[in-house]
Amino acid sequence: MKERIKNALEMLTTNKGEDWFTVLEEPKSEKIIQFTYDEGYGLQLDLPVVALQPEELEKAEKLMGEYGISKREIEPPEDDCCCCSDEHEHGEDCDCNCCDGEEKCTEKFESFNEKIESNDKAVEIAYRVFKEVYGMSDDTAINVTIFR
Repeated sequence: MKERIKNALEMLTTNKGEDWFTVLEEPKSEKIIQFTYDEGYGLQLDLPVVALQPEELEKAEKLMGEYGISKREIEPPEDDCCCCSDEHEHGEDCDCNCCDGEEKCTEKFESFNEKIESNDKAVEIAYRVFKEVYGMSDDTAINVTIFR
């Protein structure tokens, strides 16, 4: 797992330009940690609180505290919904609790969100999130999605 995380973040940070984004996900449980990368800014960690169960949140607060990272209230993106894909169809059965299908999300949300100074530190944090927060083993398969 750790090598897969390392390879993903190396690939992400060798891209040129802005607005690169990766999701590291355990596919069965859909547990994630995300990173963004802009060539001029660097690497940014994002662990949305909404993705965590209460006991995972406790563990994440402790772990992130070791790195000086605390929860932040994040404004939703102006041009996109914060918790659904553009392909998501809103309607009576929609359970995303953010939009009514016509308007973009306006609710703030909490996330562990911090600029990370090195790939090694980012790999360490992501690995520890999967191991210590989500309780996964070293042989857990991690899916990697990188997009712009």
